[in-house]
Amino acid sequence: MVYVTKFIFLCFFLTFQFQVFGQFKTKKYNAQTNLIHWPQDFDPQKSKFYIYNEIDIHASPQEVWDILIDAKQWHTFYKGVQKPVVILDSTTNILKNNVAFELKTMGLDLTPKIKEFIAPSRMAWQVESKNLQAYHAWLIVPTQKGCKLITAEAQNGFLTFLQKVFQPNKLLNLHQHWLEVIKQKAEDSTVKLTNIERKEVYQVLSNSLELLDNTLLGLNEQQLNYRSAPHKWTIAECIEHIALAELEFSQILAKEMQKPPNPSKRSKIKIRDVQIQPKMTNRKWRAKSPEVFKPTHRFETAQEALETFQNQRKTTLAYLKTTKDDLRNHFWRHPLTGPIDLYQTLLLMSAHLERHVVQINDIKSNVNFPK
Repeated sequence: MVYVTKFIFLCFFLTFQFQVFGQFKTKKYNAQTNLIHWPQDFDPQKSKFYIYNEIDIHASPQEVWDILIDAKQWHTFYKGVQKPVVILDSTTNILKNNVAFELKTMGLDLTPKIKEFIAPSRMAWQVESKNLQAYHAWLIVPTQKGCKLITAEAQNGFLTFLQKVFQPNKLLNLHQHWLEVIKQKAEDSTVKLTNIERKEVYQVLSNSLELLDNTLLGLNEQQLNYRSAPHKWTIAECIEHIALAELEFSQILAKEMQKPPNPSKRSKIKIRDVQIQPKMTNRKWRAKSPEVFKPTHRFETAQEALETFQNQRKTTLAYLKTTKDDLRNHFWRHPLTGPIDLYQTLLLMSAHLERHVVQINDIKSNVNFPK
């Protein structure tokens, strides 16, 4: 009787602790939006206990997956694992399909077994003991900026009843903590520019460089210096402006990267990545070039200006191949777009060039343009 009294007291204490300090609420199960492959015995609509947690991570699915399957390291960063995990298969040091492992969590010694394992997106294990039956699933969903990590669990059994009554938020809070520390580890260990973003902006910058080269191909000195009207730029002057702007953009990148990252400024950005190119190339926007960018024949020839631009663009492309700079958490204000981050600045560099390629083509289409 004494032990029963102590147990009930402990449960009430934990109930108070986690309901007062717990701040997360589980997402109600929705069969229409569910993405987890639930076994029939653990259908959340029939199970005695169900919880769901998710978090957005700015890291690739593979990087998150690698942290998740390295179960022997869980105890080093996740407070829900109370001693090192033991994998019951001498041929592997990480979780794999059909592998069982020993896990101590919430004071319970459990032996889950992997039931689903599809790298790098799905993993689930099942617990079968006298007083607890549980199915714990993980799902990694790719997103534009990395991935969404989802974990959900359904339970049955006597211990599930006690948990639901006395500690309904404890497991939910532990799982939220698990997601948060995985997020921190993944984002701290990964480059701040996701591989998807890196490939996309590299291709955008490469394409606009090739576009300019093709537009200027075969033009002679007379054509480069043709002026359709007294107030209009020549193609040579367009090239000078392009070179000067490219150098300035690169200086902005270098200058802003010397400052500490400031994620709090992200809320001030009002333009999305996909809106930058159409906004910059829209001919309805009549841009007035800053004096520093206006062509004043600072290069001896148009070829020198072109080579200056090409060399700077190639330097930027080489930088993108290897950089670990946090381009998403450094910002500056552009007069057209307002506040943007440095990744968006790279998109802007390309769009600026595309705008002036259109201008060059307009000059070439003039009826008086030298043949």
